Parts: sequence; structure tokens; C-alpha cells
Amino acid sequence: MNRNFLRPLLIIGLAAVITGIIALLIPAWDNSFFPIKKMPWFSALLSHNAAGDSVSVDTGLIEHIPSALDPFTKNLAMLQPLSGQQPLVSSTKPGRKKNLRVAYYSDSTIEGDLITAPLRHSFQSVYGGSGVGMVPITSIVAGFRQTIRHSFSKNWESISFMSSARKDMSLGITGYTFIPRSYYTAQRAVEQPDTIAVTSDTLALAAADIPKPEEPKTQRIYVDYDPWVEYKTAAVNGGAADFRQIRLFYSHAPENAKVSVSYDSAPMQSFYLSSGEPVQMLDLSPVSPVKSIKLQFSRHDPIHVYGMSFDSRSGVHVDNYPIRGYSGMYFSRIHEDVLKGFQRHLAYDLVVLQYGENVSNPAVRDYSNYKSAMKRTIEHIKKALPGVPILIVSAHDRSIRDATGYHTSPDIPHLVKTQAELAKETDCAFFNLYEAMGGHNSMIGLVSQKPPLASSDYTHFNRRGADYVAGMLLKFITGDQ
Repeated sequence: MNRNFLRPLLIIGLAAVITGIIALLIPAWDNSFFPIKKMPWFSALLSHNAAGDSVSVDTGLIEHIPSALDPFTKNLAMLQPLSGQQPLVSSTKPGRKKNLRVAYYSDSTIEGDLITAPLRHSFQSVYGGSGVGMVPITSIVAGFRQTIRHSFSKNWESISFMSSARKDMSLGITGYTFIPRSYYTAQRAVEQPDTIAVTSDTLALAAADIPKPEEPKTQRIYVDYDPWVEYKTAAVNGGAADFRQIRLFYSHAPENAKVSVSYDSAPMQSFYLSSGEPVQMLDLSPVSPVKSIKLQFSRHDPIHVYGMSFDSRSGVHVDNYPIRGYSGMYFSRIHEDVLKGFQRHLAYDLVVLQYGENVSNPAVRDYSNYKSAMKRTIEHIKKALPGVPILIVSAHDRSIRDATGYHTSPDIPHLVKTQAELAKETDCAFFNLYEAMGGHNSMIGLVSQKPPLASSDYTHFNRRGADYVAGMLLKFITGDQ
């Protein structure tokens, strides 16, 4: 063999061996600045294929954990059912509690009030309550949601968990903060290279000589009108036929700042806003129920607007908090004092966390770093909302496609196992949605069912599927299993 070839080959091989040995010796270290993940290079060479790994965890042995829900079910037992309705949990002391509230956090799984709307309807049908609860100022799925009709102007700045900028600013309870602006942002068209000019005479040019398209850029478009938002009732299951108790939540209002309000298209009325932070509340409840409300803010007042609450003084309310693409980590972006401020006004009795799909990766088997980050989320919520139970709903089945067809993503059982461990280690309730829906390859069955219960992306439930999940959750929460 040519020595000139052999020597570099030996050097590369030796470097790979040394790197592998160093990787084995370096321990994993989870931290907020520069996390280090264990690199089992050699063991990975001996691992089984992904399809085999997916069944190495028997999720059927991962049990639900309902005991941490006891404070919630005890409060539910103290609600007085409506006339002619049987209580969802038995009680000897009904009527001692007037209302109950649930904060349901998730990702795109619950967009459009999926899962939360049928849950809300089930509770309110038995115990009363009116309204959809907290609603953001703007929403990318406003047209998809059926339980409230929602429209707004473009000139709002929206900051969320998914925003890379403004990380020092606290988000509101919805996971968003909205600021009225005199402009909105839009993608600016970028001039593309003139490919038509490339003729047979220029085909000899290297591809590198042809300019690459630029990334789309954003630009501010200034407007001469004030930002507004309007909400209208929707008399559907989980919605409301009218608005009774209406509250605006905000902070950082300048001195003498106002909001203009119109009920049922009547002339605008002005209300002064209180300055200060972390959470201010303006009660905009009408004298008699209304069908619509429109609010208008000054584009020159950078108020932090958190959202509107549509509810009633008694009954059960379930708040829908979807953040598309969010994993559940870094929840501290809703500052502790803001969470406490909302708790003073909304008095939550249960927090539901349904995450996992946005960290799912077919190549991953070790979710210990995710568990560590979610522990910080749970600790943050418990510190701000002491005594409020937390329910962790596991990741659901999700299918990926290979040469042989669709199969459960092989990491899902490992992720569900990690979430069950997280619940046990943090004293949270746990609902194994993956197993409840059928476990391995169950998403395929939901998609192929007639009518289908899930969409053709083999990841998201449709409305029928969301109703199916809500029914299972209701039985779990009320102990009717």
C-alpha cells in the first residue's frame, strides 16, 4: 500500500479513537449556559435499529398517577351541580365552593380550543359557568377557533416563548405579551437572481458564480390608526351565547393612558388604565350581557397587554393556552410575580401541562436533559401557585414514515417513560395518553378510521379526535376509569 496514503489514514483512525475515549470520560452536565450531553459513540455502533428500540419500553407498565389530583377533585366535590344534573364526583358537602378554574397549557395540539372546549363543555354542563376564559389579543388560529369569534388589527407586537428577542420582558399567563404599535412588520420581497438570463452561452459558469437567493427580510410598515381587538360570542359547545364578566389584564400603562371600549357596536367609552406592574386588571363587565366587545388602544402607549377573560362568577372555567412549537421548557419567562398576580385574580385549581411532541426526535433515546428542564418549569409554577396541583399529560403517539410505511416514532415510548418519571419525582399527576389511545402505532388507526380522528400528518388530532381525548381525560380527572 502507498505509504503516502497509509500514514494519514492511521492518523485519522488514531484521532477518532482518542476522541471516542475522551467522549466516554466526559460526564454529562446540564446547565443553562453550555449544557454537555453524554456522547456514547461506541455503544451507538452496537445499538439496535430504531424500529426495535421503539418497543424496548413497555409503556403499558407506565401507570397513570391520579393521587396528586386529590386537591382538585375535593374542590370539584364541593361545587353545587345544576338542577337535574348528577355530580361528576360524589360529595356530601356540595355548595361550599362557587367556582373552579383550570389552566391548560400545550402546543399546537390544543390550538383552536381543541380538547379544552369539550372539557369546558362537560364541566359547565354539570356545574354551570359561562365563557371561554382567558383569550389572547392576537392569535394565528383565530379563524380556526369556533368557541369565540376573534379579530384584530395588524399593528400589535407579539412576544411569546418562541420569540428570540425581548427575553427580559415577562410574558403573561397566556404565554404572550402584546404591545400596541404604530406599525406592523411584514416580510420584504427580496430581488432574486435573473435566472432567465442564463443561456446556453453561460452554462459553463460554475454554480458558485450564480448569486444565491437572499433570506427574506422584515420591514416595518407604519400606519395612522390605533390598534384594536374585537371579540364576539359563539353559541356552540364550549363557547358562550353572551359575555357577562369581562376583564382586561395588562401592565406598564403610562400615566393617563386609556382604553376605548364599545359594547355591541355602541359608541366608544373611555376607561383610564392604572399604571404599575406586574399585573393590573380592569373590570369591563357590562350591566347586562352583551354579544360583542371591541377595544382600542393608543398606538403611542407601549402598554403590556396580556389578554381578556370572559367568564362568570360561578361554575367551572377552562383556559386554553396553546403555544405552537413550544416544548414546555423555560417557563420562567412568565415571571413569578406575574404568575402570582394572575393567581390573585383567576384563582386556578389545576394546571395541565401537555407537551413532548416538539422535542420528539426519532434518533433520541435519552430525554434526561428534557426532564431536568421540565423540573425547573414545574418548580417555577409550584413556587408561584403554591398548593395548586399539576397534571402532566404524556406525549401522544406520532408516526413517521420509512420505506415500509408509517410507524410510531421510535423515541416516543422513551419520552413517555421520562415524563412518567418526571411526574413521580415532582409529585405531579400523570396521564399516559400514549397508552390510553392504544400505544404503539395507534395514531395510524386514528388516521385510517372512518371518520378519521387525526389528520394526515400522523401527528395532530382533528376535532373528533380531540373530543375523544377530552373524554378520556375527563374520566381520569374525575376518577371514573
